[in-house]
Amino acid sequence: MKFAAFVWLGLVILFLIAEGATVSLVSLWFAAGAVVAMFAALLGAGAWLQTGLFLVVSGALLLISNLTTRQLI
Repeated sequence: MKFAAFVWLGLVILFLIAEGATVSLVSLWFAAGAVVAMFAALLGAGAWLQTGLFLVVSGALLLISNLTTRQLI
């Protein structure tokens, strides 16, 4: 499962590069989800749990940021 942590780390880097190129605050939330999934992989969680955590954390942060910006506009 340690290999999965490197995969998640690679995705974190990829999402941060994409965020730096676009400044749309979308890739940032996926990077945060990948960080959570990476720590889950380091703790020995299975692939399904890692993927689930990635999707839940990324989706929740994306939804929160969307709702927050709608209130500000």
